[in-house]
Amino acid sequence: MELNFITRHIEITDRFRNYVTEKVDKIEKLADRPLELDVTVSKHHGGKGLVGGDHVELKLVEAGPVLRAESDGEDKYAAFDLAMGRMMEQLRRARDKKKIHHNGHQKPLSIHEASADAFAQLDIVPATPEDLERVNTGEHAIIPSPAA
Repeated sequence: MELNFITRHIEITDRFRNYVTEKVDKIEKLADRPLELDVTVSKHHGGKGLVGGDHVELKLVEAGPVLRAESDGEDKYAAFDLAMGRMMEQLRRARDKKKIHHNGHQKPLSIHEASADAFAQLDIVPATPEDLERVNTGEHAIIPSPAA
């Protein structure tokens, strides 16, 4: 996965680059096929010469939809951690949507497989074609119950 840093009105240190690279490994594990992650870091100006907090925006380009997360914080580390948490939540939700929630996350059984298993568990023998033909033509005989 390609990692791009974009800065506006702020300098990025090697320490911050290493911190982000370390955390990005989690995204690579959760995302299907991540292609590119853009990390945009900018400094807010509070107006009238006052210096505000930092703003971090993450944009993940993968095989599916593009995911975005952004956050503000006192410093770039705090803002990145908040944005990373939001990105991880989006990835978890996207991954959960792709799961099959039938039979303990397994592929659903076909009707043939399900009926064969159910008959085997209940010790029921399906009717033969000859029995079905007799019922169809009205030649069915009364079958005594096992308790009688």
